[in-house]
Amino acid sequence: MAVTSRYAFALLADPHFRAVWLVGTLSGVVRWLELLAFGIYVFDATQSALQVSLVSLLRMLPLALFGVVTGAVVERLGARRTLLLGLIAMLLVAATMLALAWLDLIEVWHLAVAAFLGGLFWTTDLPARRMLLGTIAGQDRVAAAMALDSATSNATRALGPALGGIALAGIGIKGALLFGVAGYGLSLLLVQRMPDIAGTAVAGRLQGVWRGIVEGLRYAAGNREMAGALAVTIIFNLWAFPYTVMIPVVGREVLGLGPVPVGLIMSAEGFGALIGALYLTAAARPERYRRYYFGGCLVCLTMILAFAGSLGPWSAGLAVLVAGYGAGFFSTMQATLIFTLAPPELRSRLMGVLTVCIGTAPLGFAHVGLLADWFGTEPALLIIAVEGLLASLAAWLYWPEIR
Repeated sequence: MAVTSRYAFALLADPHFRAVWLVGTLSGVVRWLELLAFGIYVFDATQSALQVSLVSLLRMLPLALFGVVTGAVVERLGARRTLLLGLIAMLLVAATMLALAWLDLIEVWHLAVAAFLGGLFWTTDLPARRMLLGTIAGQDRVAAAMALDSATSNATRALGPALGGIALAGIGIKGALLFGVAGYGLSLLLVQRMPDIAGTAVAGRLQGVWRGIVEGLRYAAGNREMAGALAVTIIFNLWAFPYTVMIPVVGREVLGLGPVPVGLIMSAEGFGALIGALYLTAAARPERYRRYYFGGCLVCLTMILAFAGSLGPWSAGLAVLVAGYGAGFFSTMQATLIFTLAPPELRSRLMGVLTVCIGTAPLGFAHVGLLADWFGTEPALLIIAVEGLLASLAAWLYWPEIR
């Protein structure tokens, strides 16, 4: 077993690392559970693929609007304090939504607001939670820390939709929202018990937030390795990741499936990503990081073509599984590359810039939703896959560093 894998097991013995890792696990389960549950609920209520994509768009929109700001703010407040405040806010949101559902007052626009606020909390994941993981792990073990966290995140993409489908089939949207209250509540307890971690709130105390934002953007634009890595993130989030929002629509509209089998198909994406991330945790070689990163994006885009042409639940599930495998390579290397390429004093800001690049996904969600509304779900998936492959070819030619 590779050094990365041995480090991963050692990291879990650290109670501070374990607490931050568990927060990511719990919030990840809630996030992907809601993506499936909200998608099915909105489609059943409106019969509109566009509205499903718009609600998912609102979950991603804060990453584009506030990601780089969050990175600079984390430097001033500290990663632990930022994470603590975010969890308090999300627990209040989840409890309010559960109360509305219990009183049968919940409407689609309530889910849209909750999705947006959930996205706002998501902006703290890279500059706050993953910065804590990297700081606790140290430079020698950062690749292991990111690989372990990515593997766990991918596992939540498998577990969350499965639980969401079961919850919807059992007690409806109330079940999904109940999971949210439990997940955020437990996460809050974990972070509340942690001490402040040194090294996560230094540079920002010496300069203004806006100056920090400008410096992060300037460095990202001027470093070709960094710019190429961020370009691949944009490609993935504009054309690859948005296909996931169409999984509930394909399951309900094209395949005629119920909530549980739709949840299982969506879980296949997370399960495939988990397999890919675990492989990298055990066998990744630093000299191949960029190859894993770019290749994972290409595999995912190619499998979207297969998913669009699937004839039944088994072929759809297999296509989503392999797409997830590619996404697992991509997501594992994403934070690792940015963390290792960035100077230590700029890491929080560049993680914020990465968050903004991830935040381009709302444009992808809107794009695939409009295409589905105009031409149908399957043609829309074919179009975004071809567009993404062409964009990848352009990036491969312009940034040889990403090879």
